[in-house]
Amino acid sequence: MSTYTEYVGQRLTRIPARPGLYAWYYRPKSVDREAILRTLGRFFSSESQVNTTVTHRYGVKLIGSAQGEIVFGSEEESVPNAMKEAFDRAEPFLEWFFQSQEFVHFCRPIYIGIAKNLNDRVYKQHYVSLTEFWEDNSSVTRYMSVHPDASVQKVMDALELPHSFALEARVRGIPPMDLVVSILETDQMPESIGPDNIATNESKTRRALERLLQLLADPICGRR
Repeated sequence: MSTYTEYVGQRLTRIPARPGLYAWYYRPKSVDREAILRTLGRFFSSESQVNTTVTHRYGVKLIGSAQGEIVFGSEEESVPNAMKEAFDRAEPFLEWFFQSQEFVHFCRPIYIGIAKNLNDRVYKQHYVSLTEFWEDNSSVTRYMSVHPDASVQKVMDALELPHSFALEARVRGIPPMDLVVSILETDQMPESIGPDNIATNESKTRRALERLLQLLADPICGRR
């Protein structure tokens, strides 16, 4: 037996303590053109590092590195420009589209995963942590106020924080109110997936299943 439900805002407290799959999506609560373009721009900002090694004689090596840049289409247009053009040409339609309840079905998820206890994993570990990262006195907020364009990796390195959905969402500027999570409860989850506590070593079953989900869904944020 399985049950599919979407949760947003305070409804997340009602996520059942059952096993299942979850996927986080961005759906802005209010349509603010500049805010949406800024958030979407950070979704697709490159954090890829291009490394090149040239080997010479006698063990001498030339090593170079550069930051990758994502471009769109055969004309290699920048992603921000492509998104801006869509708003320039069809903003009334996009206002309706972003407010549609079906919007998430036409989007890549931000993050996807498996939980033995959906309430613990999705609400307590993800959503509550994100709201804490948005607090004015949080170390992430203080760091971002000084380094507004910092990448997720730079924040992780500077503050010695582990990778998490909450950190990805905070650094990319996604407020909790602009998130919706899709939940698929199931009684078919294998026991061998192990606990949801991110501080413990994960099981091989959980890792294998999450890798498959990531390949299928291609989430914007995820493991490195």
